[in-house]
Amino acid sequence: MKQLTKELMMAQINKLNAETNNIQSTSELNNTKIQAELLKLIAETQKIQKETRYYPLIGVVIATIALIAAIASPIITHLLTK
Repeated sequence: MKQLTKELMMAQINKLNAETNNIQSTSELNNTKIQAELLKLIAETQKIQKETRYYPLIGVVIATIALIAAIASPIITHLLTK
């Protein structure tokens, strides 16, 4: 009877060890997935920052062209209607 109990205990211990290993493997896999997702998001953020770096400059250029057109328009109109 003692031998059977010892065998049952060992079987239970082995089962728990296997479950623990499974949980650890799953946890490591989840950590790897999270790290990959973070790296992907960092790369996307850097790409967006790189693409939008010149947007303020483009706005200034467009505003400057509009200002020049607004100033030049009456002058050109005056010169052409003489």
